[in-house]
Amino acid sequence: MEITVRRARVEDKARVLQVEATATPNLRYLSVMFEHWVHDQVGELSVAELDGILVGVAKFTILPDGSAWLEALRVSTEAQGKGVGKRFYQRFFELARERQVSTMRMYTGIRNVASKGLAERFGFHLAATYHGSGCSVELAPSKQAIDGFRVIDPAKAQALLLPLGEQWDGFMVMNRTFYAVTPELCAAWAKAGQVYHDAESNSLLVLGARFQADQTLHIACMSGDLKKCLTFAEQKARELVVPKLTCLFSPKATAISQTLLQHGFQADPSDYIVMEVAI
Repeated sequence: MEITVRRARVEDKARVLQVEATATPNLRYLSVMFEHWVHDQVGELSVAELDGILVGVAKFTILPDGSAWLEALRVSTEAQGKGVGKRFYQRFFELARERQVSTMRMYTGIRNVASKGLAERFGFHLAATYHGSGCSVELAPSKQAIDGFRVIDPAKAQALLLPLGEQWDGFMVMNRTFYAVTPELCAAWAKAGQVYHDAESNSLLVLGARFQADQTLHIACMSGDLKKCLTFAEQKARELVVPKLTCLFSPKATAISQTLLQHGFQADPSDYIVMEVAI
């Protein structure tokens, strides 16, 4: 039995989607991201072959601060337990050394013992635990309009967001991608038009999506008048015809948790953990 890992090719798409369908039938987005990821020359979309048959896929992504995010690791059901996941992790470390990456991270559900154990086998440790919640958005126009939130520039975004890093336990989350709170992240989000500030209430909101922006908008951070932030987020979702809002936050952020619940958000069934390793 021979396992090989290589960069994915365009012609791998059909088989990659089959692998995802069997491995994570309730979490499927590779059909949307494949074309973008297969051409990523900074990171890498990798596939694993077992005796010449494609049985796995995984993505190594470089985030704005230069750290690596490990995602979309999928192994077909018939190949699970045969060392494919370990071989992907070996490839991640090879890529990290080639690109001079000093930190790698990944996330999983708190109940996913196998995923956590695999990461720990390669030296990853628990960095933080997060609650998650979501809310369906009524797309009909609202009678209440929130005015005052404005997109801000990178310098102001850094000044306002960086002090919130501790409150959010060091990470802000979009599309279940855990971003360390760094100047580079603040600037990247601001340039993407995802950081909003309301001067009157001194409220701050990071709202957007890394991908699948037509399905969900993610609240990566909010402060100040939380109710006003959530009302504006719903208004923005209606403008963009996006049916769902989500937010992942530190268990220590009790005010955020309470406000989300009061606003109709439903808690996710279990928590999420982010694992990291220094190289």
